[in-house]
Amino acid sequence: MSSSVKQDSGRESFVKGTLLLSAGNLISRALGLLYTFPFQAMVGIAGVTLYQAAYTYYALMIAISTAGIPVAVSKFIAKYNALGEYGTSQRLFRQGMKLMLVTGVVAFLLLFFSAPWLSELMVRNSENNQQYIDSLTLVTRSVSFALLLIPAMSMVRGYFQGHQDMAPTAISQVIEQIVRIMFLLSGTMLVLFVFSDSALIRPLADSLGGTAAVATTELNGLKVLAVTIATFSAFIGAIGSIVVLAMYWRKRKDIHRQTDNPAGTPVRSMKSLLLELLSYSIPIVMVGLSTPLYQFVDQLTMVNTLLNSGKSVAEATSAFGFLTGNAHKIVLIPVSIAASVSMATIPLVTKSFTHGDMNKVRNQVNHIFQVSFFVTIPAVIGLVALAEPLFGTLFPGDREGWVYLLHYAPSAFFLAYYSVAAAILQGINRQYFTIFATAMGLITKAVLNVPFVYAIGGIGAGYATIAGYIVAIILMVWKIQRALQFPYKQLLRRTMLMFAMGGAMFIAVYGSLFVTLRNEPSWSNDIVATIVGFGIGLVVYGYLGWRSHLAGKLLGKRFQYRRKA
Repeated sequence: MSSSVKQDSGRESFVKGTLLLSAGNLISRALGLLYTFPFQAMVGIAGVTLYQAAYTYYALMIAISTAGIPVAVSKFIAKYNALGEYGTSQRLFRQGMKLMLVTGVVAFLLLFFSAPWLSELMVRNSENNQQYIDSLTLVTRSVSFALLLIPAMSMVRGYFQGHQDMAPTAISQVIEQIVRIMFLLSGTMLVLFVFSDSALIRPLADSLGGTAAVATTELNGLKVLAVTIATFSAFIGAIGSIVVLAMYWRKRKDIHRQTDNPAGTPVRSMKSLLLELLSYSIPIVMVGLSTPLYQFVDQLTMVNTLLNSGKSVAEATSAFGFLTGNAHKIVLIPVSIAASVSMATIPLVTKSFTHGDMNKVRNQVNHIFQVSFFVTIPAVIGLVALAEPLFGTLFPGDREGWVYLLHYAPSAFFLAYYSVAAAILQGINRQYFTIFATAMGLITKAVLNVPFVYAIGGIGAGYATIAGYIVAIILMVWKIQRALQFPYKQLLRRTMLMFAMGGAMFIAVYGSLFVTLRNEPSWSNDIVATIVGFGIGLVVYGYLGWRSHLAGKLLGKRFQYRRKA
């Protein structure tokens, strides 16, 4: 087989794997956004803020308890499978599963018993906040049970990805989200509307603030109980995912049968294998921790800074909810595409790098960046153009929060760039530089957060996040160029073309709002404006991408522009 045919085959494998993970991630993110609309309508922005605050602690513990090992396992298995050492891959996976089961239990115990102290950190600069601390403690303890299952579940996903089999991860993600959301919404409705006066629910609600109706920015006992049930849905969703993975495990028996090493393979001690795995996983921990740590900085400083500037607990926590609970979830939809590219990148680039084919590595890196940008750039520009009607469509009861999406939307591009650059560094064995770059970004975020929030309010936290990721990206891009002698000229030229196409799309989409939003703001007008704007943006950017030949070069021949004879 010629080298060009092999390269095309590898590219098709990458695109197929990326599309599978992208589809799974996009569906999962979309569901994760869509449920927020009815959930917020029931519990208000105060309930969403409580939910998001507990999830920030949970996300930190997930990143720590898994220690980046599932993603590292995909790289480890890809490496040793490429060398024909299937037995080595299987040995490491079995030991890793044992480790993940233990760390899951430890993480659960830590989060469950530290919940009161963590809850007090969020609103320490306010009087009469004990009710909020008690509520957040209960909700945090509820979500902690998922830690018993998530690390081991993630390990199995990494195992399949290392074998270049992306379907189990994609399908299990979607099923996990569907099961979680069904339990979350049904449980919330039962607490608030069916059993609110029952002998079990009413005394609990009274002890947490009563059952009287309150504004969307305030909590009562029923809302707290509803959010507690909602966070427990993470545990239920994980069970659904495990069932799917178990089905794939039985179906993919051919993978498990590859247990032999070639003759003459050196005997590798388990200690050396675990040390190698940790060398891969520690940098991934930093990447996995970056988003929850950025939100943790907001949780520690944003609310307290707003309280010091004269805001009430309800106002300060609502601002935190609009940014981290609403705007951030919307932004994560385009970012999930880049995350999918990253997950499919590591085994592919690792394989080429292991074989020493640096030209192929450079071509793969160039293609990975361009595919990610081609999809992310129009999504970011579309979010900016449609921020008001989109937010009004999803959260009609809290429409004033659209300004947080407007200012935070550009972070999607930098989050995507960061995740892809970190994956590439992982693939070319420069993972430890990721720790330094991520740390510099976090320091930037921590230093700027308080002055930015004091200066321009809650949206300042969003700009501090963007600044932090820009610092990390600059460092990572410099390292990639140094390690690969990577030529950025074509990437820069095509990225500028993508922004130019995005600019044309912005003019068309934003122009449509002068027609669709002429009347007084209403939910129906917002829905129409969002659908029309999305359609116009898709047509304009899609046509320009096709007509400029860029879509064909990046996505394959079926998207190629052909002139009529």
